[in-house]
Amino acid sequence: MDKELLNILIIGNRAVKKAHKESLEKGIPNVYCTKDGVLYFQLPDGTITTKMPEIYKKMEESQYVEFFEEINNIPEIEEFKLIEPPDGVEADISLKIKLKPDVNRWKAQEKIQNIRWNTASWIIQ
Repeated sequence: MDKELLNILIIGNRAVKKAHKESLEKGIPNVYCTKDGVLYFQLPDGTITTKMPEIYKKMEESQYVEFFEEINNIPEIEEFKLIEPPDGVEADISLKIKLKPDVNRWKAQEKIQNIRWNTASWIIQ
């Protein structure tokens, strides 16, 4: 692996860790997905579970529409689709996101994370 690529991976990993830490500090669980499509939630207290936290269940239909509109306005995203959650996954929605070619995926992920935080603030209010 060349030095430039390694530096990019290090910077990206730091950004992801920072975003995860900020989520938990704001009381928003982190979501992780396995290759098999199983979702794991890291709760602010450090607990790991496959049970969807209540904060994600409280989102109303109108908030989904606003959420989708905001996702659609991210310039790095080529397209996204609402898909059925994989078998065994307790989720209201699942999205499949395709980024445009040559996009900095870390910046796109940060924008999606910010939308997620804003969505959680709608729920908490």
